[in-house]
Amino acid sequence: MQVDIVLVNFNTADLLCEALDSIQATQCDSITTHTFVVDNASTDDSVKRVFHDYVWSDCTVMEENVGFGAANNRGIEKGTSPYILFLNSDALLTEGSLKTLVEFMEEERDCAIVGPKLLNPDGSFQPSCRRLPTSLRNYWMYSGWARRFPNRLQSLQNWLSEEEHHFNAPVQMVSGACFLARRSYMESVQYFDENLFLYEEEADISIPAIRTGRSIAFCPDAEVIHHGGASVETGNLNLFATRHLFRSKYYCFRKHYGGLASRLTYWSDRWAFFRSTRLQKLRGEKPDNEILLKSAERGWKESFVPIRTLMSRSDFYD
Repeated sequence: MQVDIVLVNFNTADLLCEALDSIQATQCDSITTHTFVVDNASTDDSVKRVFHDYVWSDCTVMEENVGFGAANNRGIEKGTSPYILFLNSDALLTEGSLKTLVEFMEEERDCAIVGPKLLNPDGSFQPSCRRLPTSLRNYWMYSGWARRFPNRLQSLQNWLSEEEHHFNAPVQMVSGACFLARRSYMESVQYFDENLFLYEEEADISIPAIRTGRSIAFCPDAEVIHHGGASVETGNLNLFATRHLFRSKYYCFRKHYGGLASRLTYWSDRWAFFRSTRLQKLRGEKPDNEILLKSAERGWKESFVPIRTLMSRSDFYD
């Protein structure tokens, strides 16, 4: 069986090398892998190290950071294998994990996407499965109710609890840190939507699967170590990433649920952040959510603008 492995990198040289080492260390006779690294215009020594130490991989160097989904698409287009493993540069395969995922897909023919069990570097539990986003679920999280009542109304929580990560259970969405997808399914949804620069890629490709009767599965027998958030936290991208978190959410809601749902989600975010900001100021605290309010407002406006138009602006990374 042949599998294409696609890794998108942005300034995570050390972690990328660890990920590539894990791929090399977990090779098995029954699976032939083709590894495609897509570098999103990194400014560290990522590209140099890949070309020097991992000559068995195919490395594509982008002239500019085109976004997570678009970079993944460049990797998809390079390969032809029936299965594609999407692996974050901060994730590590463990022995037998890829083989287990492929065998699962071979048995479950209606499954479009399967995700492994994610673990923190110390081996502790890390959420691997999410529920699809809805306006109500979004409000439950940003209003603060999810933190106040973490064990109530589990159906409104974004991430499944540790107890809900059952073996071979159908789920709505798996983490984008690592998942195996059928190439035929990715082709049916025309790959990743390149108007999403960062975030919500998993939701965007999962919603069509659920609607067309394809299954998405969680396979805990396959374990992957995930450091988490390394690419986003590099340099000064925190505010940039927050803005895109909201832009992608509002765009994705409008695409899949319609304009009313998108607008309702935006206004509920604004109300939640405005209310918490006012309360923080009244208590004499630093209004942390004021940044979220401004990010949501800008993300809403930019959700109507094509990503290529935004990227042409001088303030794109501000």
